[in-house]
Amino acid sequence: MPENQLYLRFLVEAGEMLGASLDYEETLQAVCALAVRTVADICLLDLTIDGGVIMAAAAHRDPGKEPLLRGAGTFLYDEASAIAHPVHRVIASGESIFVPLVEPEYISGASTSSAHAEFMREMGYRSLIIVPIVAVQGTLGALTLVRTTSQPYNKNTLDFAKDLGRRVGTAIGNARSYTQVRSVARSYQEAALPKTFPHVAGVHIDKYYEPASEDLMVGGDWYDIFALPDGRFAISIGDMMGHGIAASIAMSQVRNGIRGALYVEADAVRALETADRFVRASDAREPLGTALVSILDPKHRTLVCASAGHPGPLIWWPDDTLTDAFQGRGLPLGYRDLAPVEPAQIVTLRAGAFLTFFTDGLTEWNRQPDDGERVLRETMRRRDIREAPHPARAIRDAVVHGRHWDDIAILTVRCDNTAG
Repeated sequence: MPENQLYLRFLVEAGEMLGASLDYEETLQAVCALAVRTVADICLLDLTIDGGVIMAAAAHRDPGKEPLLRGAGTFLYDEASAIAHPVHRVIASGESIFVPLVEPEYISGASTSSAHAEFMREMGYRSLIIVPIVAVQGTLGALTLVRTTSQPYNKNTLDFAKDLGRRVGTAIGNARSYTQVRSVARSYQEAALPKTFPHVAGVHIDKYYEPASEDLMVGGDWYDIFALPDGRFAISIGDMMGHGIAASIAMSQVRNGIRGALYVEADAVRALETADRFVRASDAREPLGTALVSILDPKHRTLVCASAGHPGPLIWWPDDTLTDAFQGRGLPLGYRDLAPVEPAQIVTLRAGAFLTFFTDGLTEWNRQPDDGERVLRETMRRRDIREAPHPARAIRDAVVHGRHWDDIAILTVRCDNTAG
């Protein structure tokens, strides 16, 4: 294949790799592997991390030499490396290094130690290019392409390598920015969720939360339970549309709004009306969310539920029947003014009853909601799940078997047989 076509093929395939995933560490290794199948005999990717430089990925056309190649990263840490190592010079200056033909004099001048020089000789360096990896954040590292047996690189190759360095830099910059935003959003989400639950006599409560799989942003799912002034307990669970910090903030505001409304008046329907007015008054682009508010009376074993587009809890009964006792979901938050508000519903809980409150990330984890709900129902019929020390986590593990595309929030309530 002609040289130019080889470069073009490499750029196309590398571009697809770099755009397909936010896991840049794995992607960079794949790019190195592609390079040694097409345009290089050796490919090294070195990145700046916490003020230093590390070798993030490497590949050799001869797999038998890769163990030796992996040791190349140590030459970046030598005391003399900050000045002498070509990679450090490229990162510091932002200028490329192009050596069409690697002579013994170059190895002597570019090596940071006798071991570094011996490494380049043993690897058979014949021609090399080192280009900066550049993003809007600045120079993030350096890309090294080496030929040991085929024809030397030329200036056309240098232009190609510079372009590749920019593409790699953009991918890394995007991935790092995404990671930072995701970390902030996750921290905000975790801070907003209650760490402990109140003790409810005769009732065992468990909860579980998990954000979407790693290449997606944390969303706006929540659960909550707290004691009311009259001795009853309020439960809320819901899902605000979207992902990221905005969804986490909206979730926190709605959840706290529901809390405040219930402290003033323990009325599930009115609490949802307060949340609905808040969502409609917000400046969100898509003011939409679902929520379920329940009031649990452990003394009389009653549960009152009101819904804004959210599924009610599934209830397993001691006669091994399983029902969704709260069928009327109503319109979501942000749209409840468009139709008459449905009244709250009440159910009396028997000793041994087991309830699962959940967001749709559980039953729609693989985008097949009917299948997900069927598996959830089967799972709740299992005694080992209901009596597990942490039944909410046990339910998640039994229902979800792979990457999931939305947050998962689960809250379980088990009525003790001796209660009442």
